[in-house]
Amino acid sequence: LTTVAALASPCAAVGSAHVRAHAEIDIAASDREVWSVLADIASWPTWNPAIRHARCDEGMEVGTKFRFAVELGTLKCRITDVDAPRTLSWKGRVLLLGERQTWRLEPGLAGTHVAVVAEMTGPVARLFRRRLDERLQRVLDAVVQLLKLEAEVRSTEEREDAARMAAQAAQGRAGADE
Repeated sequence: LTTVAALASPCAAVGSAHVRAHAEIDIAASDREVWSVLADIASWPTWNPAIRHARCDEGMEVGTKFRFAVELGTLKCRITDVDAPRTLSWKGRVLLLGERQTWRLEPGLAGTHVAVVAEMTGPVARLFRRRLDERLQRVLDAVVQLLKLEAEVRSTEEREDAARMAAQAAQGRAGADE
């Protein structure tokens, strides 16, 4: 958790970020289950209504390019760090805004602790800093809640599917024993 605190510290800012926000949440799902939601970029629009469409044609590795569209426009992004299922960082650009996000997943006894830091740079960020600070914080707060909901729903569905398959297998064995 030390890395999360360091990541959230204003002193940890990289470069010349004009706007910075962070959010954290605990999710009742394994780090691998949370990672499967976060790393499936093409599925982002299915659980985040602010994303109109998303596309990633390559694997999840440093240098992979992807894009996603939001109200402001289409962000063209590149993955800058990936360590599945712990860290995902990317940087992107839309209009005159640069954005960097770093996601950290830490396994715990009751699931996964997730922390995200986002930074915006560029002349628009500098000019509209106060308004963008508030908006970026609201967006991150909403996104971690949506990630939590999706990961927990998927986790529950996977457990239910496994239980159904186990029950069917047990019924098959019981029928064979008769």
